[in-house]
Amino acid sequence: MSLFDAISTARSGLIATQSAIDVASRNIANASVDGYTRKIQQQSARVVDGRAGAVKVEEVTRNVNEQLQRDVREQTSVVEELTIVEDFLSRLELDFGRPEDNSSVASKVTELKKAFQSLATNPDQSTAQNDVISAAQELALSLNNMSDAVQALRAEADQRIGDSVDAINEALQNIDSLNGEIGARKTLGESTADLEDQRDVWLQKLSEQMDIKTFERPDGRLAVLTGDSQFLIDQQAVTLSFTPSTTVSPGSAVNNIMLDNGYLAPFSITNSFSDGKVAGLVQLRDTLLPLAQDQLDSLAFELAQQFDLITVGANTANLDLFTDSTNTVPGASAGFSAQIQVRSTLAGADLRDGIGGGTFVSSGASDSSLPLAIIDMFDTKQTFVAVTGLNSTSSTLEEFAAEFISYQANQAADYESQLNFQDQIRSLLDERLKDESGVNLDEELASLIQLESAFAASARVLSSVQQALDELLNSVR
Repeated sequence: MSLFDAISTARSGLIATQSAIDVASRNIANASVDGYTRKIQQQSARVVDGRAGAVKVEEVTRNVNEQLQRDVREQTSVVEELTIVEDFLSRLELDFGRPEDNSSVASKVTELKKAFQSLATNPDQSTAQNDVISAAQELALSLNNMSDAVQALRAEADQRIGDSVDAINEALQNIDSLNGEIGARKTLGESTADLEDQRDVWLQKLSEQMDIKTFERPDGRLAVLTGDSQFLIDQQAVTLSFTPSTTVSPGSAVNNIMLDNGYLAPFSITNSFSDGKVAGLVQLRDTLLPLAQDQLDSLAFELAQQFDLITVGANTANLDLFTDSTNTVPGASAGFSAQIQVRSTLAGADLRDGIGGGTFVSSGASDSSLPLAIIDMFDTKQTFVAVTGLNSTSSTLEEFAAEFISYQANQAADYESQLNFQDQIRSLLDERLKDESGVNLDEELASLIQLESAFAASARVLSSVQQALDELLNSVR
């Protein structure tokens, strides 16, 4: 090897080592930055006339396990959906209470029964009559408040869907922009490692909102699809739109999430979300909370029906204790828990005599036949309006109310258990990803020591060549 070849080789070694030191230094400096992955300075031998005579510095690449990265994103979507649902159901459980709580609807039903038991003992006393009316009003108000709580949570979920759609659009625009920069750099043969890190951060944010699938095109651009394979980013990003409802009430229509890809008319993709915050919010708004409303309505409707026409021995008595705002006993359960009230024309004597229209006739002020019949009705198993999750074929009023409250508590506990399990899986996957793709400070520091030694070795070669040249020039002189 000639002296000039030695100079060229040593110089390329210095440049390559300096570049590798720079990459290692950046790894150390960014080790704690979220989304940063370990960068590697690739090097190869430069071949001239069939001989390896120098070091060629290649582009900086990332050390990323892409399959593990996709697994983390998928698990993130699962956890975010469960987090949203668990949070809402826990708040609903607080509003509904537990069967043993004095504030729960189950306890209110029991208090009404106790009030009728007192009335049966003293049917002619206005105090006992007023206690029944007060207990009935407390029960109706409790049902009203629970219905309001359900619809308030539905309205909140509806509003938060809008926030999530905004977050999705922001992520899609940023991923699309980074796609363009990555494609341009790939064309020029430049490193895209840092840009890919930035894109992965936005993909992670997107996966928090919804479940996604991705694949990389030959030019380095990333195509992004929904879980059911609707394109979100292909040649360009689509736009999602959503308008929160102005009012949310039992049975009211709510809006869909629309996708505009620029060439088809905007179409609904509300059912395209399987995981992520949006999936959880849609499930709450359209399924879980409406079910709670249906269960409430069934209980309210059965109360109105049972206190409408009461069997007293061989006779029947009308009472109409619970009605809607027009003092009418409803013919259907839908939305009734929001309207239920104690009949505004109810008088104390009605609790003993009924309001007419039946065959029962009271024998006097001390006749307790109707209150006793009502107590029997409380203890008799009824057939309720069929509703998912509850025993509607054979329950007393108290049992049905307690079962309703227990269903909500069990459902909240079930989602909490699922969340804890899935979050542990995400933590394990995330830890593995960081171990494989993140920066290990000990390894980077050890690499720096090796690189410094390599740099010093190349510098010594240059120094030796310079000394040899100086001696050669001196001998010529």
